[in-house]
Amino acid sequence: WLGESHYVRGQYKQAASAFLKGSQSYARSAKAPDSLLKLGMSLDRLGQRDAACSSFGELSSKYPSAPSQIKDRANRERQRIGCG
Repeated sequence: WLGESHYVRGQYKQAASAFLKGSQSYARSAKAPDSLLKLGMSLDRLGQRDAACSSFGELSSKYPSAPSQIKDRANRERQRIGCG
């Protein structure tokens, strides 16, 4: 929730850090796919498009059975920022 708190306040660097830590520390958690999604969104807001695209790609490959709303949002974000 720390990452969410930073994200909604526009503190994208702190949000990215929290989401990265969460996705690494709790890789088997049900929240891990959401953490990667939000990590990518935070990185995009920081102007780090390539890193954001990598996050979205990792979500797809690492969590193929993630909830459809998370996968759909990641796909929309990938299209929006022009991931290859």
